[in-house]
This record gives sequence, structure tokens and C-alpha cells, in this order.
Amino acid sequence: MVDNTNSYKDRVSRLISWGHWFMFANILLAMLMAVRYIFAAEGQATVISVLYVLMAWIGHFGLLGIICYVLVLFPLTFVFPYSHILRGAGAVLATLSIVALLIDGSVYQNYQLHFNLFAFDLDGFNLNNTIGWSSISLFLIALLVVELTIANLIWKRLHVIRQWDIGNKLAAFFGVMFLLSHMVHIWADATIYRPVLSFDRTFPFAHQSTARSFIKRQGWLDETHQKDLMINKSAKSVIYPLSPLQCHATETNLLVITVARVNEDLVTPEIMPKLTALSAQGLSAQAHITNSLEDTDATFGFETGLPAIYRPAFTAQKLSSPLIELTNKSIRKSFGVHADQLTNKDALAVDKENVDDLAQWIGEQRGAPYFANITLYASQQLNIGTNTLLNFDHALTQTSSAPQRVLATQYVNSLHYTDRLIGELLQGVDLTTTTVVVTGHRGNDLTRLYNQSSSDYSQVNLQVPLIIVGPNFEPQQVTKATSHYDVLPTLLKSHFKCGNPASDISVGYDIKSTQQSDMFYLGNAHYFSLYKDGNNTQIDRQGQYRFFDKHYIRQDDGKLSFQSLVDLMTNIERFEP
Repeated sequence: MVDNTNSYKDRVSRLISWGHWFMFANILLAMLMAVRYIFAAEGQATVISVLYVLMAWIGHFGLLGIICYVLVLFPLTFVFPYSHILRGAGAVLATLSIVALLIDGSVYQNYQLHFNLFAFDLDGFNLNNTIGWSSISLFLIALLVVELTIANLIWKRLHVIRQWDIGNKLAAFFGVMFLLSHMVHIWADATIYRPVLSFDRTFPFAHQSTARSFIKRQGWLDETHQKDLMINKSAKSVIYPLSPLQCHATETNLLVITVARVNEDLVTPEIMPKLTALSAQGLSAQAHITNSLEDTDATFGFETGLPAIYRPAFTAQKLSSPLIELTNKSIRKSFGVHADQLTNKDALAVDKENVDDLAQWIGEQRGAPYFANITLYASQQLNIGTNTLLNFDHALTQTSSAPQRVLATQYVNSLHYTDRLIGELLQGVDLTTTTVVVTGHRGNDLTRLYNQSSSDYSQVNLQVPLIIVGPNFEPQQVTKATSHYDVLPTLLKSHFKCGNPASDISVGYDIKSTQQSDMFYLGNAHYFSLYKDGNNTQIDRQGQYRFFDKHYIRQDDGKLSFQSLVDLMTNIERFEP
């Protein structure tokens, strides 16, 4: 009599043993295919980072192999305990997995992007441009033959392989490599060791461990050191400018006026008559946007022509804007306080005092040209004091609630007051010897003031005025899309008479030229948006992305131009070593 139970157990036991060794063979094969990730990665090679990558390479693909086996082959062993079925299923599964790794590796090698759902949402992304389907088909057939051969060889030699008695040692080796790689990453994350962190996104499905909160709770990192680490963590190394500046000495003064909150469409004869009149005397950008909704990031983009992802690098490397470097022989003065310092102050009074001080200071300047800048905050605080209210009627406020209409009225009247201050300031400015730049940090949606939506990358929040008036700026209305990234190249060309191309110091272009950006990177390394033709794609820290139109209505069927994205990232990364 045959004992079917023992027979079943024997078959399952032998198939499980076969599965372990088949899994090991495919881990080695996957590691071999994954070598291209290491050579394609744009990380910083040091002894520690190279050792980390090798440990992560072994541990990560060892774990992926175990997961695939446990989730698929292991359960099938109990359902279909027949060697020919399991060997065929294992060969097919392994073939598909290796082919998927091949496709992902090709995409990563070409675009530093892992193949995921985001790639399918890129308009113009074509896998045939990366690897042809004919090549994939041939490789798939050849690989399936190899996998079937491996599966059969292991099955036929299983009794010999079992005698090696190295299974536990191999499992321990992969486990140790996995744990060591994560321990090294925890240390690198806590100390912000960038050579290791630069390889974070090298392998597919990789999720590195961090324990900064735990380390901080233990008191191993003090608050001051933690702040320094956070600056260094997001700091990309930067080469800036790409070539030494070649500029001529100028005797023309430079005055930069920044309004904390101002919408381009509110620069009208009724609301801001002084600014409207000024715009007719020089260059006026009709489709200008800020580069960030954060004031400090917007200022950085304006002064350097670079996205705010480089701001920590400027701090770490003690770099400064060319505006500072080129005005070393000028008399420089900044007026205004940081927005955080206005908490217990009246912005109207502060703005008035600063404007009066600046006007007096300008009147006292003799000899050397001056460079002055001032930021006006009344429109951010929505403070109108005892000033007479304008009779304001705007289509955007018709459907707003009563509280929002009140806020909108205060906002518009604070702009009217700010416009009056600008007019008073410019009375003492000689426009024949002074270049005046007027812009804003960001706009405000009149229907969403102080709502959470006020921080959204909608067109109304992004679009701000840009007016440049001076001896080298003829009256001109610019209708092409421009951004804060374009201001510095424009000033270097027309005001400072520099011979450098815009590409040496900015991701933008000279506004006077016919060149323009196809897509804009807005925000910083933690939360940013890709903006094109009024539409934007927002991407958060977790890599989640959402598409919005120019009215900030979410679009489920949105598409992001693949070629535009590639061109944008190539342009931005030019300033990395």
C-alpha cells in the first residue's frame, strides 16, 4: 500500500529545496543584470559609498528574490506539488522578472528614472526609444530557454547540491549584507553623508531606512547640529557661475522694488496707477511668474536665476548672487525686514518708514552708482489703516463668501497704498541714470485668501508683474512666458553689459531675446511643481503627482511632456559638478 501522505510530503520537501536553489540562481542573475544601475548612477564615489552600494546591491536583490519566491513559488509548491509544473512556472516567472528588470534598467540608464506609472503619464514617452520590442522579444525567448535549463539542471542535480550544506551560510550572507546596508544608510542619513545618500534611488523598489527622529530623541544630535545637517542634506553641490563673468563697469544705478503679494492682473489704472504708468516707460512682462510661493525661495530664484533646490548649496559653499558680486564697487543698501519680523508690527508704518528712509538715502548719494532694494509688506498683512477704501469690484469676488470679499477688499486697498508709496519713492529717482525693477514674491487668489488653497501653485498665485525701466530698456510689452529665472540674465546683459550667455548663470533666458523656457521648475526640493502653459504637475516628497489646469482644477487625464521634462532636468543639472 502506498502512503500518499508521505509521498506528498516528500514531493513538497524536494520542491521547496529546489525552489530555494532556483531562487538563489536567479538572485545571481538579477544581480548581474543590475550592475548597469551602479554604473548609470550619478552618485559620489568614495570608499564608504562604494562599499554601501555593493552591500545594498547584494542585500536588496537578495531580498527581492526571496519576496518573489515566498509570494509566488512557495504557495504554488503546496497547490501543485509536481516538478514539471513548478519548474515551468518558475522559469516563466523568473523570465518575466528579469525582462522587467532589463526594461527598468534601460529607462534608468537613459533618464535616471525608474519605470513606473509616472512614466506612462509622460506625454511623448516611448519605450521603443529606449529599447525596441523586437530586442525584448528575442531576449525574452533566449532567457526563457536559459531559465528552463537552470530549473532542470538544479532539479536533476538536487541531491548533489544538498550535500554542499551551504544554504544557511548563503542566507546569512544576504541577510547580513541587507542589514549592514541599512545600518550604513541610517548613519549616513543622520550625519547627512551625501556620497551615500546620493545613491538613494539607484535600485528599483528600494526603500532605505532612516532613524533621525529616534537619534534626536536620544540626544545624540543637538538642535544646532540638526539644522546644519538639514542644510547640507538638501544642498546639491553647485558650480556657479559656469564661466567667469565678463562684464563692463557701469555708472547706472540699480533699484529693485519687491511687493510681497501682488497680482499681475491687478496692476490697473484704478488700483495701481503709478505702477501702471511706470510699466509704459520700459519693459513690461505680461505673462511673468514667480519661481516659488515661499518668499526666500522666490528671492533666491530672482537673484541667482536658479531653482531653490540650489539654495542650501549656496549657503554651504558661501556663494552669493552676481548682483552682489557685480556691485562690490557700488554703494549698496537694503531696506525692509523679513516677513517673520512683522508679527507684532504694522506693515503700513514699516513700509512708509522704509520708503522715506530709502528716498532720503537715494537723495544723499553722490559719485559711485548705488544698488538698493526694498521689500514692501502691506499687501501681505492686508493692512489698510485709516486710508480711504477704493470702490472695488472684481469678477473673481462675485461668488466669494462675505468674509472673503472683505479680505479681497483689504488686499486690493493695501495694493493701492503700496502703489502710492512706490510713486513717492520714484519721485526722487532719475530714470535716465537708474534701472528700476519692480516685481512681486507671489500673487494672491482673491477667492481663497488665507485658505489652504492660497499655497497652491495656481496661475493666479504664481503670476506677478515684472517691470524694468531704465536707460537700457525701451518701452516694450513682452507676451512670452517669463519667470524670475529670466530676470538676472536680462540685467546682466542690458544693465551690467556682460558678455556671458544666459546659460552661464541661469536656467532662464534674457527676456529681450526670442528664447524662452518651455517648462518651469517651481518650488524647492521638498515640494515642487512643473509648470507649462498655465498647467502644472505637482509632486510631493513621496513622489505623488497630480495634474492641474490653469484654473487649478485637477485633471485625471493630465499629461506631462516627456521631452520637456528631460530638457528641463538637463538644464537644471548643468550646474551640478
